[in-house]
Amino acid sequence: MSLSTESSLFVGNSILLTINMSNAISMNWLNSTEGESLLHHFYNRSTNKRRFYGILERPPLPSSIEEVTYKIFIIGRSGVGKTSVVSRLAGNVGYSGYFETNGIKKTTIYWPVKIWDKVVLFKLHFWDTSENSIKKYNHILPVSFVILHQACKDKVDAVCTVFSFDDASSFNDVPQLMNSMSAIAEKPGNIVIGTKYRAWSSLAVTDTQVNEFEEKWKVKIIRIDTHKSVTRPEIFDCSYQLNWICETLWDRDQEFISKQVVQV
Repeated sequence: MSLSTESSLFVGNSILLTINMSNAISMNWLNSTEGESLLHHFYNRSTNKRRFYGILERPPLPSSIEEVTYKIFIIGRSGVGKTSVVSRLAGNVGYSGYFETNGIKKTTIYWPVKIWDKVVLFKLHFWDTSENSIKKYNHILPVSFVILHQACKDKVDAVCTVFSFDDASSFNDVPQLMNSMSAIAEKPGNIVIGTKYRAWSSLAVTDTQVNEFEEKWKVKIIRIDTHKSVTRPEIFDCSYQLNWICETLWDRDQEFISKQVVQV
């Protein structure tokens, strides 16, 4: 079986356009005329705030735009900012303070990307829980933080490990947490996010440590300042982070289909 760069394949609920996965997603596409023409579906221009959609709602985009759905499980020690990360990516810029997540919280984020010559709408389901909830609900969540497929209907497509740039020990936990995911048969993608990042400031986790980690684990660390105030539309402020998350999910699917092709 051979594929060209224009090939379109489906695996589960994911559209796979090409086996060549390098630079598939255009990181600056939202700044283009085409990208800006779709943005009014995602935020209110008068307030520069994100639009939120209910369970049965979605952005009113043209029917020609395909939608792919992914489930992302958030892990990391208590207090590093897991809930703040999801809140920030969802467009809740004003979120502040620390409140431990009670039970399991699910947040859905819609995000459009340009993959080669095709616009794809990513529907990202973020699942967030706390260490106390994991202990409380250990009948559905084992201590290794892996969601049991019998308890959660949808499979986990990616595991997002969160640490704080102000807490070196939380960064040191990342390899162990990633290794705890390696036994999952579906091989979810690895996403790593560092919170409380402040450029040109002295941080407990240095750029040298980040570079060494990325080189060893071949995983991009996504930096985010969850308390950053912005004057431009917030959708541009988190576009880099969301694009990288979508890129990771896309690459994970491309790797899967490439292995299937080799087996054929």
